[in-house]
Amino acid sequence: MYEKTLGICVTSPKIEHFGKTAFCAGLAQVLMDEGLRIGYFKPFSWSNFLYGNVRTDEDVALMKELLGIQEDLKIIAPIQLGYYYLEKLSTMDRDVVIETISENFRKLSQNRDIIIVEMLRDIFFGSSVNISTLEICKRLGLKVLMVSSTHIDAAIDAIVAERNYASEKGVSFLGLVMNNVADTEMDRVRRVYLPLLERSGIKVWGIIPEKTEMRSPTGLEIKDILNAEVLACEDKLSEVIVEKYLIGAMTPDTALRYFRASPRKAVITGGDRPDICLVALETDTSLLLLTGNIRPSPLVLNRAQERGVPVLLVPYDTYTTVNMLQEIAGKIKYGDKKRIKLAKQMVAENVNWRELLKALQES
Repeated sequence: MYEKTLGICVTSPKIEHFGKTAFCAGLAQVLMDEGLRIGYFKPFSWSNFLYGNVRTDEDVALMKELLGIQEDLKIIAPIQLGYYYLEKLSTMDRDVVIETISENFRKLSQNRDIIIVEMLRDIFFGSSVNISTLEICKRLGLKVLMVSSTHIDAAIDAIVAERNYASEKGVSFLGLVMNNVADTEMDRVRRVYLPLLERSGIKVWGIIPEKTEMRSPTGLEIKDILNAEVLACEDKLSEVIVEKYLIGAMTPDTALRYFRASPRKAVITGGDRPDICLVALETDTSLLLLTGNIRPSPLVLNRAQERGVPVLLVPYDTYTTVNMLQEIAGKIKYGDKKRIKLAKQMVAENVNWRELLKALQES
């Protein structure tokens, strides 16, 4: 056990804001297996989840349960914000905000070895009201670890620039974990990005490969987002994974060729297109999404039941449905035992966490 509680701030590059919570959950589990007492803190959070009868951030609810944190939600996540967060932050007293965050961090630090501090968005969050991520890191003595789940040239530029800015502000930058790297990206990441990052003095602690189960939504997540009615195979919704969305607005012959080329898909069409529905059910289809509240024929539902393919009736038109689906990405959620377990495995197998831990301990 450590004499002093260590704090690690997990953030992301400005170009993207996802993948942090899964990494935090995975790292926390790995460290707990080593006998370390781990806490979690999210100074700024969203109010997007009902935990019992309390509104909180879903990530906070997940980590509270995972780590068995007994402290109140208001201590773990003291400042709740909405999408238009500057209205609230700009009316709050900066000194009071900083002191509230500092006091809650001190409370969580008692009898814990490491506190994982997950920040909203990036190191610039809150800069316009002088309560940025870096200001909080300086006040709490946190070291910054960046988790990047987007692998394009602009992301590498952003990572280097943000590391440089953190250094100018006197904040220790631990390094980077590259997350969700697809097989098709792996060669370029290793051949181009790693040498550039190393020449810039940025330590890369691990490259976590893309895992379909982590990024692709389940049928249940799609059903909840679309407020859909289940017409068939409700028991399969939490099992099916959707990797791609295809719109069925062509002839059956064309659709068959189109559908065969895309496994684990959701087909979006109308209930008045039984021909398209039946063709989709003859291929590797995870989900049927029937738009416009048009119910299908019993023939379609019977065939879907035989094939074990869930059918959802969506109240929106096809255009609206497609736009809503663009916002859906599978993410680790409260009670999601499968993804929580997978997050631990991905960190344990792909991150040099022992050396990362040593770097965190160095003054």
